[in-house]
Amino acid sequence: MIHLTGQNYNARDIIKNIFSPLIGVLSSNLADDICHRNNLSFVELLQPFAKLPNDAHFRDVSGTSVSVRGLRLNFCDVDWRPPQTVLARKMLNESVTNAHNEKTKVATIAGIDLEVPTAEPWFEQWRETFLTVQFPAEHEFTRHLLSCLLVLSSADPQIVETAQKLTQRVQQMQNITPQKLPKWFQPTEVLNSYVVLHEASQGDLSRAQQGFELLKSTFGNNKCFLVSVNSMEGNTANGIPDYWTNYIKRQPKTDQMTSSELSAPKSPQDTVSVISMPMQMSQLIDSQVAQENDLTMLHPLSPMQESATEAINSKFSISTESIASQTINPNVWANEVDADAPHGSCLAARDIDNLRHFVQDYAVRALIPYIEHLVVTLSEGVTNKKGVSKSLLSATKRWFVTSKPGAGANNQNAVIYTNESAELQTRKLGDLYFMFGHYNLAFQSYHQAKRDFNADSAWQYYAGALEMAALSAFMLGTSHRKTYDYMEDAIVSYLTVCKLQQFATRATLLSMECLKTARQYGEVAKQLIRMTSEESDLRSALLLEQAAYCFLVTQPPMHRKYAFHIVLAGNRYSRAGQRKHAYRCYRQAYQVFQQRQWSLAEDHIQYTVAKQAYMLKQLEEASRSFAHLLRPGSLQSAQQQSSFLKEYIQTQNELLKRSPDLGLLPHALPQVVQSSVRVLTLVQPPSVQPPQVPASNIDINSNMTADESIWHKIEEMLVITAASNKPFVFKPSRYLFTKQQPATESPLAVQGEPIELAVTLSNSVRCAITLSDIDLLWRLTLDNEEVLSNVCVYEQSSDSASKAAVSAAIKTSCLSALELAEQAKQMLHFKLTPKLTGRLSILGVVCRVASKADPAASLLGLLQFESQRIKPSMAKQSSQTLLDNRLSIKLVPQVPALSVSFSPVPNELLAGEIVPVSITLRNLGIAPIEEIYLGCDNPRCITLLEHQNSEMPLTILSSLRNLSNDKLVKDKEIRRQRVFRLLQRTGQAALEAQQGHTISMWLQAPQTAGSFTLRLLFYYALPSSVNAHIKYRLVRHIWQVQVQSCLQAEATCVISNAVNRELGLDVSLKNVNATQSTEVYINSLSLYSRDFSLKPQNLYIMNNMELSAGQAGAQCLKSTKCCSFQCRLQGKDEEQLEDKPALKTLLQKRLSRLDIMPAQHVKQLEQHTPQLHEAHSFLANEETCYFNTNISTEEFNASIANYDPHATIALNWSALVKKDDVQRIACGLHFIKLYNLYETGSCPSTGDASFRRRLSVGETHHRREFHIPDDSGLEAASEPLADDDMADFWEPNEQYVAQRCLLEDETFVLSARA
Repeated sequence: MIHLTGQNYNARDIIKNIFSPLIGVLSSNLADDICHRNNLSFVELLQPFAKLPNDAHFRDVSGTSVSVRGLRLNFCDVDWRPPQTVLARKMLNESVTNAHNEKTKVATIAGIDLEVPTAEPWFEQWRETFLTVQFPAEHEFTRHLLSCLLVLSSADPQIVETAQKLTQRVQQMQNITPQKLPKWFQPTEVLNSYVVLHEASQGDLSRAQQGFELLKSTFGNNKCFLVSVNSMEGNTANGIPDYWTNYIKRQPKTDQMTSSELSAPKSPQDTVSVISMPMQMSQLIDSQVAQENDLTMLHPLSPMQESATEAINSKFSISTESIASQTINPNVWANEVDADAPHGSCLAARDIDNLRHFVQDYAVRALIPYIEHLVVTLSEGVTNKKGVSKSLLSATKRWFVTSKPGAGANNQNAVIYTNESAELQTRKLGDLYFMFGHYNLAFQSYHQAKRDFNADSAWQYYAGALEMAALSAFMLGTSHRKTYDYMEDAIVSYLTVCKLQQFATRATLLSMECLKTARQYGEVAKQLIRMTSEESDLRSALLLEQAAYCFLVTQPPMHRKYAFHIVLAGNRYSRAGQRKHAYRCYRQAYQVFQQRQWSLAEDHIQYTVAKQAYMLKQLEEASRSFAHLLRPGSLQSAQQQSSFLKEYIQTQNELLKRSPDLGLLPHALPQVVQSSVRVLTLVQPPSVQPPQVPASNIDINSNMTADESIWHKIEEMLVITAASNKPFVFKPSRYLFTKQQPATESPLAVQGEPIELAVTLSNSVRCAITLSDIDLLWRLTLDNEEVLSNVCVYEQSSDSASKAAVSAAIKTSCLSALELAEQAKQMLHFKLTPKLTGRLSILGVVCRVASKADPAASLLGLLQFESQRIKPSMAKQSSQTLLDNRLSIKLVPQVPALSVSFSPVPNELLAGEIVPVSITLRNLGIAPIEEIYLGCDNPRCITLLEHQNSEMPLTILSSLRNLSNDKLVKDKEIRRQRVFRLLQRTGQAALEAQQGHTISMWLQAPQTAGSFTLRLLFYYALPSSVNAHIKYRLVRHIWQVQVQSCLQAEATCVISNAVNRELGLDVSLKNVNATQSTEVYINSLSLYSRDFSLKPQNLYIMNNMELSAGQAGAQCLKSTKCCSFQCRLQGKDEEQLEDKPALKTLLQKRLSRLDIMPAQHVKQLEQHTPQLHEAHSFLANEETCYFNTNISTEEFNASIANYDPHATIALNWSALVKKDDVQRIACGLHFIKLYNLYETGSCPSTGDASFRRRLSVGETHHRREFHIPDDSGLEAASEPLADDDMADFWEPNEQYVAQRCLLEDETFVLSARA
């Protein structure tokens, strides 16, 4: 038998083993019994020791001694017959099916890491089986028996008679005409040798010697051999290894499971179902059932008839009966019953040595002398007949005609040689030389034979001689281009002329080894690819796979060709029923095709992998491949993707049916946009009763990157104020966690308060899908380390009690169903309310997915959340990353919760409008709230009735005295301006449990039109005894309103009477509101001044033509209308105040008021707005200089020290505003600050304010407002106030009186005339 596997043979060893001398064996029954005690036949007993341990020598025809190294004898039972076609196919298929190698190695080519098998035992097993099942041919003699061993037992009492009977039987085989199997190398002169087996443990050695001597005297001394075996009883351990495992050929199994999993398709339709795309799952199941109920379809590579000539030229059909009728010789193929029994159990170490010695002794004493005799005989025959042609025509043709294969030859058997012909004698001589290692003479003989066969147009013989000549040159080490061409010509002749596919295949396999040794991998691949055909899918698959591996070792490596041919090999494996190998090949090919932008090629491979994996019952692999087909960016059509989705769902359901313990399987569709996961641990308490508006707080969809720094700054000021300046490290609170705002630590959530989670789901396919039974999958680790998870709700094995406990632990609410359109994204919102404390981990979304077109087929599974890696902000230069913990939430016990609500505020306000707002605070917790603070980013725009601030603003205090020497703290003043303490009660908590309180606040819109944002942050501290994790909590509110223009006001302080230096105010007003129906009423004018007050009754209204009657008064300004008026000022005595007067007292002393054109509703409005003299009035806000949080200390000190004397005009107005047929009354204040004479102030500010002269610090506190120069007169009054370098801003007014006479009253005009 031929053995080519398991020994890591090189090319020369493989060729030696294939063409080793073939020795026939015929055993007596008693001899078989001796061997069977070791679970072996005599042929199997010798297989591990068939290689000669020492070199042998033989003499060629010239008498030269030739050393034979590593000679291996191929022992074969004379009753051995090559299996017929169907059984041969089954053997070939089984040899590939049963060979696997899970070990892989990584080859990096073109930046791609390719995992390829470390070895291909399936190919080696197939090659060995293929060469074994071939019939002996007429044109070559390497497969013919050289000699015969007749095996006898020493216990045979009639040993000589038994030997004679065996000899007669062998001679009948040798002399039969026409010759049948087995074929004999030299039928007329066969070497018959006799082997006597002696059982050392049972037999009598002297008796064995007597029988052996009788044999030697009868048949000759050199033909008889005595071998002692079975030195031990079978029931004792012999301590020798099992040498025979790798050499035993087992009978092919017909296991039902193997047949169903690995058999080939039975029809073209089934074939298409395995390799084509798309395909419905029903067809897949039907195909599988059909295969389970049928027999295996196998592929032939060997003839069937006993006649070799007929076998080579015939084709056969396949039927169940032909397989069933096959018989197996138990002497050749081991029975399955004995497959697992131990071998050589009766043999001792000395028995093994005896067997090795016998092989060496037989070769030296009997075989090699016989070979020397044959060489002489054949050489003489060739010499005697050399030059003698069969006819004059053939002689002429040999010398004058050059033949080529296929030229006019239609029949490869047109020439028939006899056994005594010189051509065959030459071929035999070459085979003898080759089998015994004399490759030089072998090449000469083959070269001569191929010339003779070529001349006779005996193309089959010619191809065989070429094949062996090429092998002789290779074994001799003299291979070159011409000898490689010999093998190429042999393969072409076998294929094209002789039509002998199996011999062409054998020649290709041999050529592959030769060319690989020469590193001509490209030529190897070319020859292997040429041998692929439709006749045998299994052979084509194996050769294509070997060709693919050749492309990997070429220089340079060709990985794309490798991938292409490995795909072709996988296709052929699939058609041959070798699903495991098809699956493996496609997996190997995918390593090249993946992520190469070859989307359709990827899909084809993945679809085929999925089908093969399903057939192999590898449902998890099938599901993964089907999932890949549903990936984003696929170029498949909607119908195709719908089919993929259906098959994916059915595969997953089948997997769950077979393995219910797998639980929830991951969904391939829809995809979770992992970066979109948002977690909000601060959720607004239940909504308040209308018309109250709850605090806006943080929304799950908030953009935290826009103004988060502002909120953090307000929070810092609140925390520092509440801590009474105690040193600590501030860390801002965070409640919303996103990709932009990750969580380096676990977020904190409060027991009993809801947690919101939002995630975006993406449907990547071109067909709509539906989601139902949506829920969140979570795991809760309690404080006592007990673990709860709602995964038990979806497990059939869980009891109802555990399900009820889990359901009560966390309440979840979300949409019950969702439909995702094709290639659409949608955000899904969840709300969880934990009832226990511990650590909550959110694992994913549980849902049932179905195609909208086929909602009946659905799959319950899991959309998993993946933990994201983040880079710490402090580690910008390092590669250190941390885990984002936004989905791992720590649940803490209940703490007080503050509910904040507001009265409604219009979305659109007029510039300067004042809106009353009531703030309702309610403690929803079970413990009191000690302190409540409010922080604001724009304190100028709000005022609080509850805020009891005893300190006077620094800017107002600087008007009383010089603060340049006071020790002022910038940060403290900034916090004092922006932080307000609410509900401050001596000895009492701000809010008791479940208590509520309402605070009055006023909001003033800015004077400039446009969008306006006001941020309020409520801070309330928690008692330290309640929770150690949370020190305080925050509530945010934000107002975003649109401010519309209303009134444009300008004012100028002038000298009304040049004679008595009386000052006056010129005020111009214009209604600049865009709405035509808006009416503006000027209710009053107030003057805040230290040195002047308004003169009562001295009001002069100009251009009355612009004024008209309105709905709320006789005089109002309609849209685009304007008016102006003048009032007079009178001086005050010097202020007599305490060192630290109250703010209200100071405001009352400095304020004076004059009604202008009051509306009818003015008294009602004044009741609901803070009065100007109140400490919480907007006048106090206007007089306060609010410092930026990023102001430097130098700028702060300079701002406090430099006080500019000024007067502030406050215009109180109201308006009727109509929008969408709804009319409302608005009231507001416009403030104008005046610093110098003839300096025009405006509200809103125009942006080109007039330049005013800055005085030194020393003179500001002693200078009066609107300072008039000592040099009185028109000239002095008209002198420019600017510095020299700013003279171009001012010009002397030479005709001042004449210019202003129209604005003077009658008294001034009369005095001027006088």
